[in-house]
Amino acid sequence: MNVITNSSKSVITTAIHIPFPQTFQSVRWARKPRWLGTAKSKLFRIPPRPVIPKEEELELRRLNNNYRTQMKSIRNYLTERYHVKYLPSSNVEQIREDFEKDFAQCNEINTKWNEEIKVLREQRIAEEINKNIEEAKKQLNEQIMLDKKNLEKAEEEVRLEKEAAKAFITPDTLEAAIEYAVNNPVDYNYAIDMEGNKIIGKDLNSSKL
Repeated sequence: MNVITNSSKSVITTAIHIPFPQTFQSVRWARKPRWLGTAKSKLFRIPPRPVIPKEEELELRRLNNNYRTQMKSIRNYLTERYHVKYLPSSNVEQIREDFEKDFAQCNEINTKWNEEIKVLREQRIAEEINKNIEEAKKQLNEQIMLDKKNLEKAEEEVRLEKEAAKAFITPDTLEAAIEYAVNNPVDYNYAIDMEGNKIIGKDLNSSKL
């Protein structure tokens, strides 16, 4: 038999009257809510008492007693050692002397550690400096080689341009260039036969032209 409580009715009513049902997401309880009470089928159910073997019970009791004894001993030791009321009131100078002695010992250990760390730090910094210097030298050599290649390439381009500039037609050589072009005509049209021979179409140097 299905039972619908007032809270369930309110949830259902709210879900029905939501204006945008596509944004509604139902939530199911992983366990039954506490306020719903015990189910009728489990109302008078008595869970069976676990049966532990006698040997296991004795072993668990022994371990528990040992644990409590050890913890009690540790608490008592710490209480007697560090609690104020157990400290002798007439031995303030001894306490101060012990404190200063302990502080000096800790300070000495700390200083020793600082010296060791200082040596390691200086060694690491020196290695990093040497590594950076080597890297800078390598980059400088690479940049020098690159600049040298770029300079050689630029000089080669300048040389080629100078060589090509010798054939440029200037106002002074214009008449000679025209006369040379008239006396030496060039025709780039030709034919090729089945054997691959080049056949010139006409004789440009003929007097008939």
